[in-house]
Amino acid sequence: MRYLVMTDVSPDDVIRRAREFFAAHTLLDVADESADMIRFEGDIGIAAIRVDREHGHTNVHAETDRVVGLDVTDITRRFLYTLEHV
Repeated sequence: MRYLVMTDVSPDDVIRRAREFFAAHTLLDVADESADMIRFEGDIGIAAIRVDREHGHTNVHAETDRVVGLDVTDITRRFLYTLEHV
């Protein structure tokens, strides 16, 4: 599944918040991380969060390898709801 939200939260802060949220709510491990992306992997699936800045807002692109269900997709959507949307 793919999701896109716009927020006023800075790209660095989105990545930091994602790391903290997934650590607190899942057993997923950080599989890859850079300044504009973080990817988590584990038994319930894979989630990637990518950020870019455009027109004064941060675009947060989230992608999972599963469809909606009690898995990584639901957790990723919950994370996106924690961000202040534009």
